[in-house]
Amino acid sequence: MRAKKEYLITKSLNNNVVIAIDETSKEEVVLVGKGIGFGKKDGKRVRLGEDEIEKSFSAFDEKTKLKYNQLVKDINRKVIGLTEEIIALAERELGPLNSNIHVALADHIGFALDRIKMGLTINNPFIYEIKALYPNEYGLGERAAEIIKDGLGILISESEIGFIALHIHSARQSKMVIETIKDTKFLKSLVNIIEEELSVKLDNSGLIYSRVINHLRASINRMEKGKYIENPLLDIIKERFSASYDIAKKIGVYINKEKNIFITDDEIGYMALHIERIKETTNYETKRVTD
Repeated sequence: MRAKKEYLITKSLNNNVVIAIDETSKEEVVLVGKGIGFGKKDGKRVRLGEDEIEKSFSAFDEKTKLKYNQLVKDINRKVIGLTEEIIALAERELGPLNSNIHVALADHIGFALDRIKMGLTINNPFIYEIKALYPNEYGLGERAAEIIKDGLGILISESEIGFIALHIHSARQSKMVIETIKDTKFLKSLVNIIEEELSVKLDNSGLIYSRVINHLRASINRMEKGKYIENPLLDIIKERFSASYDIAKKIGVYINKEKNIFITDDEIGYMALHIERIKETTNYETKRVTD
């Protein structure tokens, strides 16, 4: 039989989440587990075994702890509880997340639900890019929407699901959400260059769009880390697909200007192949624009 530990519940957030004091370490912890908060009132002492606790979180620095405690005072406890369930789900699927997500995501969801209650909608201009670039995080955003619906009876929009995905991805990368948004916006601007050069409009929910934007992200990531790949087809690409190669060079110049990252000829060659594929699939020769 596994030993149980004693906890003093300071705040019961919902049936599955409590904030408690570990009576052994005297640390304040967030505990997530099925039914551990059911019928529990603030100030109650409970004994819980490891098998009853799905997630235990105590890695707050003092600054984050102050923000979290203020958030618990300002936001409906149920919202905090549901957020912790979402974070526990995300960490189970993706691994550890930056501790700032406990404050940032709860704050975002609380504000989003307030907007919904007031009948205010917000558009997410990067929803297709988020789906293409961060499919795992978007999938978790969809599951978060189900948790919110089941817990509060409130439906959140596709745009809000996208914002939750951004928060999860940012926490995976230990970035601020605004940085992730900037990165996403930048990648979208690179695709815009291709569209303008070819006078086409890509279906941003389609496979071609997903492929090219993910390739651009991977290429930039490699260059940022100083990882270089060889393109054995480079000379052939330059000769056979010279127009696409010229467009790819323009993208390389733009990346260098905006991010101070030098894109090698080998990488430009791979970009050119993607551009050539776009030309073929969008019927470029007749300048057909697809919606």
